[in-house]
Amino acid sequence: MGRIHVLDPHVVNQIAAGEVVERPASVARELIDNALDAGARRIDVDVADGGLTRLEVADDGYGMDAADLARVFLPHATSKIRTPDDLLHIGTLGFRGEALASVGAVARVTVTSAERGGPDGGVAPGHRVVDAFGDIGPVEPAASSPGTVVLVEELFRHVPARRKFLRTPATELGHVRDVVHRFAAAFPDVGFRLRADGRTLLEAPAGEGRRARLARQIDDDVAKALLEVRDDDGLVRLEAWIGPPSTTRRDGRYELTWLGGRHVRDRTVAHAVREAYRDLLPPGGARPVAFVFLDAPADAVDVNVHPQKSEVRWRDAGAVHRLVRRALRRALEQAQPGVPVTFTAERAARVAEHVASSFVFGPRSPAYTASAPSALRRGLSDATPLPPLAPPSAETQDADATGAACDHEHVATPEAPAGVTPVEGLRPLGQALGTYLVLEADDAIVLVDQHALHERVLFDRINTRLREKGGLEVQRLLVPKVVHPGPAGAARLLDEAEWLATLGWDIGPFGDDAIAVHGVPAVLKRPDPEAALAEVLELLEAGRKEGLDRAALLSEAVDRLACRSAVMAGDRLAPEEVLALLAQAEALDHAHSCPHGRPTRLTLKRPDLERWFHRTV
Repeated sequence: MGRIHVLDPHVVNQIAAGEVVERPASVARELIDNALDAGARRIDVDVADGGLTRLEVADDGYGMDAADLARVFLPHATSKIRTPDDLLHIGTLGFRGEALASVGAVARVTVTSAERGGPDGGVAPGHRVVDAFGDIGPVEPAASSPGTVVLVEELFRHVPARRKFLRTPATELGHVRDVVHRFAAAFPDVGFRLRADGRTLLEAPAGEGRRARLARQIDDDVAKALLEVRDDDGLVRLEAWIGPPSTTRRDGRYELTWLGGRHVRDRTVAHAVREAYRDLLPPGGARPVAFVFLDAPADAVDVNVHPQKSEVRWRDAGAVHRLVRRALRRALEQAQPGVPVTFTAERAARVAEHVASSFVFGPRSPAYTASAPSALRRGLSDATPLPPLAPPSAETQDADATGAACDHEHVATPEAPAGVTPVEGLRPLGQALGTYLVLEADDAIVLVDQHALHERVLFDRINTRLREKGGLEVQRLLVPKVVHPGPAGAARLLDEAEWLATLGWDIGPFGDDAIAVHGVPAVLKRPDPEAALAEVLELLEAGRKEGLDRAALLSEAVDRLACRSAVMAGDRLAPEEVLALLAQAEALDHAHSCPHGRPTRLTLKRPDLERWFHRTV
């Protein structure tokens, strides 16, 4: 190690270039930022060899005079901020003053500009300045239309270590095209044109509208099907264009977020979008089409957390998550109403006294008889909380009394939702393979996955309870359970004790590597504190690696809690428990799928059966 010294400005600019200039698309983004900040109404981008040998951005913005051009390549030279307070109220796309100095350090950059109007209102004189790989030339007169033209040539010519990491010209052109399309989508009032090697790839006139702009980068039929969503929570304004659940992709190419016109990668918004589509997309990795445009006051978000300004930090990430999820979910539900099990609480009550004789069950093990029925009732009742539709047996009451004392708050069972008409003749027939409930409708046979449907019920009930009450009920243990997650695990769980309390956990310290569990979520069907808390630790670690905020982390925790609390395949249900489950599902908007998107039921209509058995004429 040598003595500390001050770096040469050229080295400083090359270091900055390493953070700001990743590829030709990075240059295009920075230059378009500047053009939009300069009030451009028309922006033309022209590239050759994917931008590796030539990239030009021309705009009709305010332009610059000779004095501005003399400073344009100096490090941290900018017209957008002056004081530290300005960093807290950034309303422009660019602001750091690093872009042109950084690009000029690794390329030959020519800037030609003229102000939009001269001192006397006429045409202002134009000027030009060149920065050749850090060697800044003099400002000279040049013919120029009002606005600015920035020409970047021979990018990374003197930095072969950087150039070798670039892809083929076709790949680099694809990145440039993505950048231009994203700006075009964010600013439909501005005209954009992209030309590559003499070919016009995009010609988007100003004022054509957001849907038309999006249609230029996605299939036209998909663009026509997009649902327009608008909402405002008083602080953040939302405009989104989202595809219905039938419109999916295998990748996240069309899951994009903008903030104030700047395309950003934001985990909070991305997770909220996934939550909005939860249980609506088919399993197997299907991704939605979702373009989300957000606007917020400058003091509500920190945009100065990433060298390329591609990430932000929200002052209240939870509020943003709720706004996006709620608005998108509401639009999706209105476009695709839920498919209920069509078995209302009222109808359940009417047939309850007759159903026992018509139901066909397999044998029920003594262990399950002692625990599962009351647990199912607790799962159906406590998450809202709601009372069981049938009282627990003396056997299950005794089992509960020996293990735990529950804090239960009972309210009246909700009435069936308005507008739901039960199918006449719907009749429970039995339980197949210990997993599927079999029902007969007037003209069909319905198979219901009991775990998927119960999980759907619990997921909604838990979320309702958290939203209305702020936390889940605790099932207090008469004898604390000691679990041993190790020193690091114990410390992490105790650090999150307050957050875990909202999910129904009551924990405390017990030595250096263990914790004492005094209470578990009452919704858990078969409490296993050690396994459940190990899963919590796994979730916390995954959340740390993925950068999930508290709202996203809570949603994931509710998902796992609902899955762990639901009845499993192989659990035998009594008739009253089946009726209770169906009645609870009837009150939901999306009882047709579980939180993971798996279907909860399969309907075999009479014509289908007749074709299968060749009974059709």
